[in-house]
Amino acid sequence: MIRQAGVIGAGILAVAFTLVAHARAEMGTPTETLREVFTGVNKALAGPMEGDQMARRVLDVRALLNRALDFRDAAVRALGDEWPARTATEQDAFIDLFADFLERSCVAQMASVADRKNGIRIHYLTEVITGDRAMVGTSIETKGGGEMLFDFAMVRHEGQWMIRDVVIEDVSLIGNIRSQFKRVMRDSSYSGLVIRMKARTAEPPPARAATAVVSPLTPGVRSPMKDSP
Repeated sequence: MIRQAGVIGAGILAVAFTLVAHARAEMGTPTETLREVFTGVNKALAGPMEGDQMARRVLDVRALLNRALDFRDAAVRALGDEWPARTATEQDAFIDLFADFLERSCVAQMASVADRKNGIRIHYLTEVITGDRAMVGTSIETKGGGEMLFDFAMVRHEGQWMIRDVVIEDVSLIGNIRSQFKRVMRDSSYSGLVIRMKARTAEPPPARAATAVVSPLTPGVRSPMKDSP
């Protein structure tokens, strides 16, 4: 009986280790997650960009980003000290608004470097994982033939790696947005910020898609990479 129990116990352990190994394999690495995202983006951007096709393709890119971006984490960091002052209902509403804002910003960055013919040509350079945080360093070829450094700060949630910030040539996208939000709230209020964000999301879907490419990241907000992970 003791031997039988030992065999059964060993069998259970073997199954457990197999399941854990399988789960890790399914999750993949942060780099593999990014590779999957950019493969999908390039597929969405391929083909003609005329009339409604452009709006459709932009919406497809935003759908891909929706699954890859950690909106809550980014929203908390973008709102800064104002976040704990909001009620749970206000926080949930802000995350919904911010998701649209962040998608637009990311699409803008991609559009600034994407080539209509070849899409986004990205090179994966480094990957540093520290617990549930990771930083993936990449370089993306620009339309003019040069390169820009894009570092992706990522976090692991429920077995999935998600993007929490993009550091472009040492400039944090979330840090840049936080600076913009602070200026708006300083000149107005939190309610004023929400009103401005709602005005952008009030456009009908086709118009939102066609105008999703907003101004690229503005300079001036430097964020060391250690601040992102």
